Amino acid sequence: MRILVTGGAGFIGSHLTDSLVKAGHQVLVVDDLSFGKKEYIHPQAELIQLDIREKSLEKVFFDFAPEVVYHLAAQKNVRASIENPRLDAEINILGALNVLQSAIKAGAKKFIFASSCGIYGEASSFPIDESAEEKPLSPYILNKLVFERYLQIVAEGKINWAALRMANIYGPRQDPYGEAGVISIFLNNALSSKPIYIFGDGQQTRDFVYVEDAVNAFVSLLKTGQGIYNVGTGREVSLLELVEKIKLIADQDIKIEHTPAIAGEVRRSALDCGRLQAASYWQPRFDLEKGLGFTYQWFKENR
Repeated sequence: MRILVTGGAGFIGSHLTDSLVKAGHQVLVVDDLSFGKKEYIHPQAELIQLDIREKSLEKVFFDFAPEVVYHLAAQKNVRASIENPRLDAEINILGALNVLQSAIKAGAKKFIFASSCGIYGEASSFPIDESAEEKPLSPYILNKLVFERYLQIVAEGKINWAALRMANIYGPRQDPYGEAGVISIFLNNALSSKPIYIFGDGQQTRDFVYVEDAVNAFVSLLKTGQGIYNVGTGREVSLLELVEKIKLIADQDIKIEHTPAIAGEVRRSALDCGRLQAASYWQPRFDLEKGLGFTYQWFKENR
């Protein structure tokens, strides 16, 4: 199949591109390389360096004529979305609409969007399923939800679509700096013999998904599925529990320093993925210990 991946030079996008190329698909990556890295792109995938807001994006779509479009390109920094909500909306709504409309005009059959479990905010029951109340707590998350609504309206009858509300994805290639995943930050600090800083008491929980499992979820919807799906493990892991696992993997005593809790931070998170499993038979294959081991080794070799 001819598949276009926006954000394909990034953390998740580059792993997705690898998987698609290995499966024999022809892949075009569209990425402005503001956060992604050219060296992460599979050598058999084509790269066009372009901002998704550009008008010339439509020509890229017509020239390549993708059958499937994966949209992962985004402004990903939650704090930046609070400081500059207009920029976040320009990229994550207007840019995303540019991608969607280009896909429809070019005749693509499937559009798959990387959304976020942050849409649920502070949930009242666990694990969270797709029917839970939507309570976004930042412009970044709000715009994920807004674009899901655009998909429901704009794509209806024109292109098959799916949105994956992803839990906390971790793994090789994740940037430990800036707005990074907590695992990459913790591992980087451990390897640098620095303390691990935890906001609040450390009892807050997250649902951690290894990047290969996340990629398999994206790939599982190539030919099936329509609508919104959770991607997680259903397991809550506290940050203190996470640090203990990192201590075992790194075989070192890591100092923990607690800092003031962040106002508005979600206290608990774990996703029910029954809907995705029913649609595509997807199951997470990596438990946290196994995934952490692979990730720690990559950080150790690539710091």
